[in-house]
Amino acid sequence: MRVEFQVTDDGKCFTVKGQVARTLLALLDAGERGVTALSVSSWGYRLAHYILCLRKLGLNIEMEKEPHDGLVSGWHGRYRLRTSVLLVSPLDKEAA
Repeated sequence: MRVEFQVTDDGKCFTVKGQVARTLLALLDAGERGVTALSVSSWGYRLAHYILCLRKLGLNIEMEKEPHDGLVSGWHGRYRLRTSVLLVSPLDKEAA
């Protein structure tokens, strides 16, 4: 999978591939709801890494800590894309 996008504020274009592209699409689709590792657990085994890759491109991605209970109580992160982006190219099945 490959996605080309443009940051609407400054017009910069980027291309991301593989799971990073899939993460960007998940963030766009989720909007204000955001994404968690659980919400992408069927494919996003390294969500924090994919988020880091997008941040390195200059995208502002907020992380909110949310507590959780259960066998392993603690917290998890909910990520929300705060940079406005425009998808430029159609998606394709190119391998990462």
